[in-house]
Amino acid sequence: MNDYTIFLQNWTEPSGGIHGYLRRFLASGDPTFQHIAIWTLLQLLESEDSRLLSLISKSEEIVQMVTDIADRNIESDDEDNGEGEVVSLARRCLEILGKNPKTLVEG
Repeated sequence: MNDYTIFLQNWTEPSGGIHGYLRRFLASGDPTFQHIAIWTLLQLLESEDSRLLSLISKSEEIVQMVTDIADRNIESDDEDNGEGEVVSLARRCLEILGKNPKTLVEG
């Protein structure tokens, strides 16, 4: 098992720490930055470090931004520009956090 102490120690400091980085990238509106943040978040969640999972799940702002991304409707042309992958990664993050993203209804 890897040691995630550095992420715990730097969650909010310096300069907003990991939390601030995730918040800024998720709020950017830029699909590339959002992809980087979601991928990073997923790696942290998949660590299964209970302290890290707790910090992330208690960040209502991060969870809400991830939920907003996970709730996006993806058109077929969005799949080509990578937005589909960002939505998929966001949904995986919510699954790990035990937050159920909106279920898709097949039409």
